[in-house]
Amino acid sequence: MSGDHKHQQRQRFVQALNQMDAAWMTFLNDVDFVDIHYSDLFTGLWAADRPVRKQEAVEFMHHLGPQTAKKYLDRAIRKGLVVELNDPSDGRAKLIVLSDDLKRSLEDLYDQGIVLFSDALRDDD
Repeated sequence: MSGDHKHQQRQRFVQALNQMDAAWMTFLNDVDFVDIHYSDLFTGLWAADRPVRKQEAVEFMHHLGPQTAKKYLDRAIRKGLVVELNDPSDGRAKLIVLSDDLKRSLEDLYDQGIVLFSDALRDDD
């Protein structure tokens, strides 16, 4: 691969990255959570693909302290974006899952990202 071709591929990748960042910000704005830490929470819950303990959900927000992350999680619960369930194996514990609507919206966003990056990395030669 020539240096010029590699540079063009990097350019397309950066454009896709910027478009994906903009899509994330639009997504977060649409759900009224314009803070990138929520993307960590939402993607962590989606990737887990199962209900997680509340403490585990808090830990998805890597760059926040535990108390702040818990406040973020509680806000998402109040807004109905994530759902708090009783843990059937421990009556004192709570489990956290994405709401069905948020899960569908995230998957639409991920599908958009797949297209963006696939197009950016496609070899047109």
